[in-house]
Amino acid sequence: MKVISERITQPTPTEVRIAREHAGLTQAQAAELVSTAKTKPYRTWSGYETTDTENVNARAIPLATWELFLLLTNQHPSMKLSFRRGGKSGAE
Repeated sequence: MKVISERITQPTPTEVRIAREHAGLTQAQAAELVSTAKTKPYRTWSGYETTDTENVNARAIPLATWELFLLLTNQHPSMKLSFRRGGKSGAE
């Protein structure tokens, strides 16, 4: 299997916004899909979409987070999630 940087590239803030909108999600909903933050994960997501370098929340989305988002929203360029039936969950 290829390393993550060979599977996907770092998106621009505009690409992050377009992918979120394509999935039909608000920033809060997108953040909840991929974040373990207990409070206000949408602020972090908002930072992924901002191009304003003056904004303290502006930051590039981590590649692993981006890939997870693409997988969960069926937008990954080369991979697709598949769900197992009747298997044991890791939480048992």
